[in-house]
Amino acid sequence: MPQPYLHVAEAPAATPAWPDDEFRALADLVSASGSEVADCAQAALAPWLPHDALVLVTPGSPDVPVQIAAPSEMLERLAEFDWSTMVDSDAPGGTGATRLVLPDLGVGLRLAGWVAGAGKQAVALILGASGPLHIDPEQERAAMRVAVLTAARARSVEQDPSPGTLAFALAINQERKRVRSEMHSRQAATLSSLLQTLRRAGGTSGSRSVPPAVLEAIDLASRELLELKAGSKREETSTDVGVAEAFADAEGEVRGIVRAGELQLVVGLDAAEDARLPRAIAHAARIVTRASALNATHHPGAGKLRVHWRLTPDVLTVTVADNGTGFPEHHDRPRRELAYMRRRVAGLRATVQVDTAPQWGSAVMCELPLHAPPLAPETPAGERISQLRDRECEVLELLVAGLRNGDIAERLFITVRTVKFHVSNILHKLDVQSRTEAIALAHAAGISAPDES
Repeated sequence: MPQPYLHVAEAPAATPAWPDDEFRALADLVSASGSEVADCAQAALAPWLPHDALVLVTPGSPDVPVQIAAPSEMLERLAEFDWSTMVDSDAPGGTGATRLVLPDLGVGLRLAGWVAGAGKQAVALILGASGPLHIDPEQERAAMRVAVLTAARARSVEQDPSPGTLAFALAINQERKRVRSEMHSRQAATLSSLLQTLRRAGGTSGSRSVPPAVLEAIDLASRELLELKAGSKREETSTDVGVAEAFADAEGEVRGIVRAGELQLVVGLDAAEDARLPRAIAHAARIVTRASALNATHHPGAGKLRVHWRLTPDVLTVTVADNGTGFPEHHDRPRRELAYMRRRVAGLRATVQVDTAPQWGSAVMCELPLHAPPLAPETPAGERISQLRDRECEVLELLVAGLRNGDIAERLFITVRTVKFHVSNILHKLDVQSRTEAIALAHAAGISAPDES
């Protein structure tokens, strides 16, 4: 059950006076990619309120409902809890934040949390500290401000996710399904073996009646096996979305666009009635469909628009075509539209083509693979590197290039304090003692300095 909320009144006029260099950390937060929001929130709040772990919970997010910024030894313990059940998705919103009352989870950390609303979405920011966590009024206000900014950024990412966010969500969902499948398979095998053993034990009694305890155990194991199968189906529903539902959402958006552009719309879906696909792919397909429809309203001579999705076991193909007059071979507009589409689906291994010719109209075709590349790297060095967030990878690349903290801060438009924070996280995640060791490990994983161009 969601925990009760303790309202903390907003300060009337006094607000935390962040030093100039700390504003850069806040800027990192409000511009963070989906996979970096928790790390950036921790970097922004750490100077004001020291803590050891930060958990960001977004119950309404279908892709990344929980993010944890913590050392690896804490990460595993914190990842065991279902944080989404501790935060009500209908939590109060507004311009401020409310204090979240949390139970003792027994993980050796003292917890404090705040929940903020952004539109219909509630986002909770939870801190954990191994030592005392005494929060004075100024720290309270700082935490509330960061919670509000985090909620605003999470909502923005959810509504218009970056390509990196979609790729991250697809990879995480795929890994989640793999782990769950393996776990359910082991549990099902154990229950099936137990049932066979119990039935054999019941059958050895000959004409005598089966002991009540054995019958009860058989019934219990049978019900657990059925519940395991039902639970597996429910979990699949939480990570995937019905293709018909996703297509209907995209069609609704396109109808609003073509109505304003006075285009006739023809739609088609080629997929099994009960087919499902990853939510990240559905979101990417909607982005491509919406953008292509919007572009078509500006194409000369266009009076009709055809939108078609085709789903196979491995690929979702999105086709959006208009009957306009088209463009000459070297016209700049199709090239710009193609470049935009490719940026929007970057990281998903998608292919995008824009075909156009005079008097034949224009067509966009995007193929979105349903499966992300495996997360498991092939080398020990790559395995440790894979733990780094996007921003940490950027910092590591600049370390490989020989840049100092000040130069890295200038290059990435962040504070020196934030650079030090990222470097500390990098050293901890890579399990090395110095920048030199980190650079050597990066070279072993094939990471080189970024291209100056």
